[in-house]
Amino acid sequence: QTFVLLITALARIYLISCTVIACAQALTDPSFMALREAKKLLRTKVRASLRALDAEVIAEQSEAVARALWGSELYRSCASIGIFLSMPQGEIQTASIIRQALADQKRVYVPRVGLDFEKFDMEMLRIDHLLSSADEIETMWPRNKWKIPEPPVLEGEEQLAYADGAASAIDLLIMPGVAFDRLGNRLGQGKGYYDRYLEKHSATPPTLVGIGLTPQFLNDDETIPVTEQDVTLNAVISPSSGYTMI
Repeated sequence: QTFVLLITALARIYLISCTVIACAQALTDPSFMALREAKKLLRTKVRASLRALDAEVIAEQSEAVARALWGSELYRSCASIGIFLSMPQGEIQTASIIRQALADQKRVYVPRVGLDFEKFDMEMLRIDHLLSSADEIETMWPRNKWKIPEPPVLEGEEQLAYADGAASAIDLLIMPGVAFDRLGNRLGQGKGYYDRYLEKHSATPPTLVGIGLTPQFLNDDETIPVTEQDVTLNAVISPSSGYTMI
């Protein structure tokens, strides 16, 4: 047993070393640096446009996206849905989507980053069978550093009630983003939470749908700078164009 533990520890050290070396090489690659700068500039541009939207416009666009989602075959046919909980400002609001999914008796999974943000790790937790009302999300759940509600940390065996959502358990994953393009490329916040989650469950990926507000969707002649590691969405839903398969 000691030998097995030693081999496991050495393997982990090797993988970490390879990751550090790869990151160091990437940071000195001019093309990588240019791509990272392009993403940074695009995030700055889109975030400025989002800050200019008032609460009424965000609410109207959020409902337009929700209606388009509910009318899609992907939503109607799915038994389970993973969906993010929204930041208080400057982001599409997903509360009505979650309420409808609960009313439609779908299995609902939401993300939890937890207390250690430096790990950049995310889990998807099933919550539909634990809620007596969707209002509990806003009124009773703790909030992370971005003021987003997250499922509370339970103790002992109670934690098992969440049924950690491997991607194989989720039919439809609704993804946030800073920006989206017509090719299904997504620009995230830069932390890599969803990238790592999907990489971990790459053998059985869910159907990926990106949703956002109007300023987050690029013009047809614009594309998001991506790498081979970036995941392409299956569909996007915008307030103006509605539901679009890629």
